[in-house]
Amino acid sequence: MPGNRRHIPVDQKKLVVIMASNKKPKEIKEIADATGISIRTVQRILEKWRTTGNCVKIPLELGRPRILTALDVNFLEGLVLRTPDIYTFELQRALFLTTGLDVCKETIRVALIRRGYTRKTVRGL
Repeated sequence: MPGNRRHIPVDQKKLVVIMASNKKPKEIKEIADATGISIRTVQRILEKWRTTGNCVKIPLELGRPRILTALDVNFLEGLVLRTPDIYTFELQRALFLTTGLDVCKETIRVALIRRGYTRKTVRGL
């Protein structure tokens, strides 16, 4: 149940690890009583410490870093604001000439979509 969870500060988790280094596994209940943390949570903290050497979970960096920085996207956005009917291959060429970045048109298109830009479609009359 999500309502039963509470955040335990890193310093308090480190304290649990320090306390457990001097105690036997049977005395985990004493650590839980002294810190006000449940027995199961103390066990999880100690298991994390034994397996990773750290008492907190470190999130993984997902995916590959973006090629275009915010400055590059700002440059592209400025070009689009100045010339709204500019093509992506023209944006690609301008980006290469000014920054030296050689990226594909799809990368430019996705970066502009992330900024909220869309393209217009032509409907038949």
